Amino acid sequence: MQGANEYMSPNELQHESNFNGTIFIKSSKGCSPLERDKISYIRPASQSELVDAIKRLNELNRTPQKIVTVGAFSSFEFPQLNLVGQGDDQPDYPRKINSKYLVIDMSGMNKILHLDKISLTVTVEAGITYWELANQLRVKGLAVANLSAYPEVTVGGGSGTGTHGSGYAFHGKNQADQFISMEVVNARGEVQRIVDPRLFTHLGVLGVVTSITMRCIPMFYLKQTCYEFPDLDTFDNLRIGAFRELADNEDFYSTMMRIDLVDKRHHPLKCYIRRVATDANDHEYQPTFLGAPLVKNEDGEEPFVFTGPYYDVLPDHTTASRKKIPEPGTYHQAEYFVDNRLASEAVHAFLSEADKDHSFIEALPTGLKCRFVSSDDQWMSPTAKIDGVALYLAFQLSLYGSRAEIDSILKRIEQCFSDRKIEFSCHWGKLCRQGHATVNGKFKDRAKAMNVARIQLDPDNAFLDVGSELAKLFVS
Repeated sequence: MQGANEYMSPNELQHESNFNGTIFIKSSKGCSPLERDKISYIRPASQSELVDAIKRLNELNRTPQKIVTVGAFSSFEFPQLNLVGQGDDQPDYPRKINSKYLVIDMSGMNKILHLDKISLTVTVEAGITYWELANQLRVKGLAVANLSAYPEVTVGGGSGTGTHGSGYAFHGKNQADQFISMEVVNARGEVQRIVDPRLFTHLGVLGVVTSITMRCIPMFYLKQTCYEFPDLDTFDNLRIGAFRELADNEDFYSTMMRIDLVDKRHHPLKCYIRRVATDANDHEYQPTFLGAPLVKNEDGEEPFVFTGPYYDVLPDHTTASRKKIPEPGTYHQAEYFVDNRLASEAVHAFLSEADKDHSFIEALPTGLKCRFVSSDDQWMSPTAKIDGVALYLAFQLSLYGSRAEIDSILKRIEQCFSDRKIEFSCHWGKLCRQGHATVNGKFKDRAKAMNVARIQLDPDNAFLDVGSELAKLFVS
């Protein structure tokens, strides 16, 4: 493991990329971390190492102009950065982080710092992934209440983009809703503690998040059932009645729907329901749900019906990317949120557009995934509680194709919503066609408040690129 004063070689840097291989960190030959206008890369093993490295740069009067933090590199976009090479249509064309940045890799800070089984709190380094955290807590008989479908994201990074869990109940809120405090380090090497929960969706602009204190709960098991409905007519019954009834049950955890795009006449859907199980041996599954039969598991396929530790049940086992790693640059993610009161209209608008040709089927081979997400009070959460919205429907899109092909699909989706005056927001760190500043423009008042806090925590303006989508939103 490399410390803060050990720097990656240029050859190593060329292999650092995001999840789908479309954003690369590249280094010019012979660059040094102390050269102001060249890319630099450090991987601290602790907060103190990070502080020492930054202070050393300051003492030498070589403080980097800009700093960007990476963790598991799960983001498909970096809204706080203005990436060079953006807009190229070749699927394997890498966009680069501009060379003026100091890149801080948090993957070396991945430990549990403190665990209190009495108060049920845990303090972790920001580079730990939810998967690592869940497995380490399990040994202590504990768990995190909210885990996303992609547990490979880091605790610090996931909160930065407003990553959420899935579910109609409490567990469907923004993951950072379970945070108590965060510690950040600014460009001067100063450590600051953030306790205002409105700032926990930090967007990477408040400083380097180094540690997080969060709530945990006793270890639990989940059982998943899946029911197949023959057509889309059931959607409103599920959305309006069934899930609200489920949410009143103490054992209900979350739900997801997957709508088929191939059968354009009926659009059959699968409904996944996760309930809290009594233990690992709880295999009592309701044989029908609203008249739909339980889907049976088939050999060679990911199971539809099973019981296990919550961190084994919640990951999205049916996503094609988990079965076969796609070629670099050909797998993308986008996610849109609409007020649940407009959910039916939005789903029908989406399917009406998808039915026009086969391009949606090719780009979305696993269909349209829909989840319910409870609103929250964080300023920059894409599912913030504004305009009376208590519950959002999330359109989760796992997209395959070149960036140009995906942009075409996203443009059509955003246009079909706009044509019907369906207001929507998008997930930070995932793709959108119009740009995050435009799509999330309804958060501009909150962005102004966030910007005030940002300036206080980062007086050197080291964590925000002036030409980025976030900067556009902050000054709008």
